[in-house]
Amino acid sequence: MASTLAHTIAPDSVLSFDINPGTLLQLLEARAETGPRLKCFEGSVTLVSPGKSHENAGVRLSFVIMAICFALRIKVKSLKSETWKLPPGAGDTAYEADASFHIQSYGRAKEGQVPDLAVEVVVSNPATKALRAGAILGIPELWVLDFPQRRLTFHHLATRGKHMGTYRPHPRSRAFPFLTPADVLGRLDDPEEEDNAFLENCRAWAARVLAPRVGGMNGAGA
Repeated sequence: MASTLAHTIAPDSVLSFDINPGTLLQLLEARAETGPRLKCFEGSVTLVSPGKSHENAGVRLSFVIMAICFALRIKVKSLKSETWKLPPGAGDTAYEADASFHIQSYGRAKEGQVPDLAVEVVVSNPATKALRAGAILGIPELWVLDFPQRRLTFHHLATRGKHMGTYRPHPRSRAFPFLTPADVLGRLDDPEEEDNAFLENCRAWAARVLAPRVGGMNGAGA
């Protein structure tokens, strides 16, 4: 696989443990601000210190998203790896994504409002806890990139029916209805290593490939 994803995979450092009920806030306050990323679902904690492969993939995914927004003039606020948590007393659940964004809610989001889109990169641990935490926090869309398997899944939070409150895989993004996982994986296959050049390639691709799709969708709805 001759691509950005094809380099030797550097593993993450992963630590999992349980906390006493009601002590999540103490744990968050005790952690260093730039410490490992936290996934906590009902008191079961996983701390992930991303390896080089993980970090690079997360950055490149963020670049793709920002380039799409720039090329298509979509307003966006990058929230990076902010901590999203339930209110005190509502359960020991918190989640730090590899990247997160206000897109549909840009300009209307209240302080502490969960992102419209979160990105999770998986290298050495499964996405199960991130998906459970993201669902209970109410994050509408969560992308999971399984780095070793080169698989990207768009998960939408179901708001009705028998699956309400859980994530379901979807062939298109909720934030970007014109976008598929294959589109994003194609961008990640770009062998360009210099960041500015990679961003420019993404922007040019979005203008050339995605903009006509958006125009077609708008025309179909007219």
